[in-house]
Amino acid sequence: MEISGNHSDVTLQSTRHPWWWLIGVALLAAGLYFLIADIPQWNVVWYAFAWYGYLLVVDAVIFWRQRHSFLSHRRRELLEMLFWSVPFWFLFEAYNFVIKNWYYAYALHSDWNQGVFAWFSFATVLPACFFHAELIKSFGFFTGMRTKSVPVEKGLQQFFLWFGAACVMLPLIFPTYTFWMVWGATLGIPDYINYKNGAPSILGDLKNGRPGRLYRLLSGGILAGIVWEGLNYWARCKWIYTVPGLEELKLFEMPVMGFLGFPVLALEAFALYTMFSYYFRGTRTWEASDENQKQKSLSPWYWPAGVIAMALSVLVYVNLLDITLQSRRPVFPEYQTLSTADIHSLESQHIQTPEQLWHRISNKGVTELAAQMQLNAAQLDSLYKITTLALHKGMGVKHAYLLRSIGINEVTDLINEEAEQLYPSLETAAVASDIEPPRLSELQVWIRAAEMAGGYKR
Repeated sequence: MEISGNHSDVTLQSTRHPWWWLIGVALLAAGLYFLIADIPQWNVVWYAFAWYGYLLVVDAVIFWRQRHSFLSHRRRELLEMLFWSVPFWFLFEAYNFVIKNWYYAYALHSDWNQGVFAWFSFATVLPACFFHAELIKSFGFFTGMRTKSVPVEKGLQQFFLWFGAACVMLPLIFPTYTFWMVWGATLGIPDYINYKNGAPSILGDLKNGRPGRLYRLLSGGILAGIVWEGLNYWARCKWIYTVPGLEELKLFEMPVMGFLGFPVLALEAFALYTMFSYYFRGTRTWEASDENQKQKSLSPWYWPAGVIAMALSVLVYVNLLDITLQSRRPVFPEYQTLSTADIHSLESQHIQTPEQLWHRISNKGVTELAAQMQLNAAQLDSLYKITTLALHKGMGVKHAYLLRSIGINEVTDLINEEAEQLYPSLETAAVASDIEPPRLSELQVWIRAAEMAGGYKR
């Protein structure tokens, strides 16, 4: 059976066992090894290995359950989702320049390498939403559901249209109060258009009394979000949220209330991708249940649209480096008090990263390690303290020295500080040092984490 409805897609009709789960487990294990063994550089990008490995395992489970999956029968569909997922997510990165609800920490030092890493990571947003919805479907949840038809009158249609327009505009105009509406920016208008065109839509499902797809997307979105945030929490290169009014109660790095955004994200992914499919991809959809739709040829605007989308993504990424990326991976050459000879001395003790230095001192103590390395104990203790700062909640080395310049010498010094009172001094020190100061919300994250942990917290 040709799931995608396009006979040029590669299918594996003879596949009996989803062998790719082995690759998934291997990638997941490799990622965990890079993290736990603290392999320099690889420990920063372990998240990509773990996330891709996890998604391969999810796809294999889908195949086991229903004898077809994205990798077995819909490879072309999957490749297109990976491609279009990047500009889809960069749209929200552009919104974040205004709403400032998250920032990135411990990025790679090379903008090119960081860009490749970001592209690989963002390429999984659409597949993650749809894989988990399909996974839930493969277990029979919400399939064949029938409910009373919802009258999709003009009023409801207009609500979708105008509320969708509000979600597009208001986060840019009143970001402090309407930041949450960004998660409806690609839902209302696209779904309205899909309904009018007769393409798959939430409105159409409600009218037909078939809410299964809606429930699968919602539950798949929350499942994807939990795994996403769980892996991100342990990542080196990571995102950290600063959502107004929701910072006190978090699960992983995400405010608990923020998890409500993931189900909506899945609906947005469905609505926008379906609209795009209708106009550019010959009405092909990602769901097997829509395979009997009348197919049209691929739009001649498909590739120009792809070029434009990628060009805009590059533009957003360039600005992301200045606006959203707040720190780089801590490395010894950034330390102001470490000479080349000192770095070689650390490396002779198999200490190549600040993380390894922190772990070694935590296990052996300053005095024993200083004697082994023939270093001054006071100097090593100072390195330890600046390292605890640099590794605290994505702070980075530059901001750690910035804090030290205003009298914050270690993480415990942040406890009971008031961010609003401390921040002016930090800004002044940043101007004197000719570096960008952290955001006030970032300083609040550092203080809150110090108070919760009573000391060092990665």
